[in-house]
Amino acid sequence: MMYLIGNPTHDTLSINKKTVQALGGTVWYAALFLAGLGRRVAVVGIGDDKIKRRLARGGVDVRHFSDAGPVPVFENNYSAGIRKQRAWPGGDIQLADVPQAAFDATGLLVGPVLQEVDPAIMRTPRSGCLMLDAQGFLRQLSTAGDVILRMTPEAETALRHCDILKVDAREAAVITSTGDGETAGRVLHRMGPKMVIITRGADGALFYDGARFTQITAPVVDVVDPTGAGDVFSAAFLVQYIASGNLIAAGRFAVTAAALSTRGFGASALPSEAEISSLMKRHF
Repeated sequence: MMYLIGNPTHDTLSINKKTVQALGGTVWYAALFLAGLGRRVAVVGIGDDKIKRRLARGGVDVRHFSDAGPVPVFENNYSAGIRKQRAWPGGDIQLADVPQAAFDATGLLVGPVLQEVDPAIMRTPRSGCLMLDAQGFLRQLSTAGDVILRMTPEAETALRHCDILKVDAREAAVITSTGDGETAGRVLHRMGPKMVIITRGADGALFYDGARFTQITAPVVDVVDPTGAGDVFSAAFLVQYIASGNLIAAGRFAVTAAALSTRGFGASALPSEAEISSLMKRHF
């Protein structure tokens, strides 16, 4: 069983003059993707009854998912490949909300969307591998509700206590004050993670395990909506890395799954394992 911690979101996606309402958030995309692969997955978070029922129908264990709300709301506006966000926060996830089974699991993915995860969760002893998608620890709101990225004490705690850190290039630059990928990777690794992953959108991802850097290119697809690709990447990498222990194999699986997930809006294009394997064979 793999456990995911974080809140799903209500999203408005505006891309190329088209606006779509969808559900989102790291745990939303990651849970449905993993369940679609036939993996056992449980979510710890807060949403509403509609979200809880849809997760359950998708094969996700929702015993530790609260439908008491409130649900975070995000407006995502894409222009020239740049995303601007406005947001409204949801409920907080405290250490007491997380079952011991999550800390005993082989894999634990922590993916907050907007400062909702108690950093004490990161410090709690665990048996398995904890992967952190750090975006939600970095996001703060301006007085107008715009999402801005800042390094925070909570983010520093989270980075220090994860095994695998995943950030995108912009987040890496905010944390390390450099736009150079390898320099950022070294700085991030010194902060505590055993492995650092910096995703680069269509250019794939850069991996650093403290000994060497590995760049894995992404296959080219017709992108409709990039929202959630990073979340699919995290879930795909973690499940394959736990299974194989092979960084390159897990990385190729992750960049391919993430690319395929951009073919439609929201979670409509989550790929199957057969689709991922087929594209991997052609691309690599």
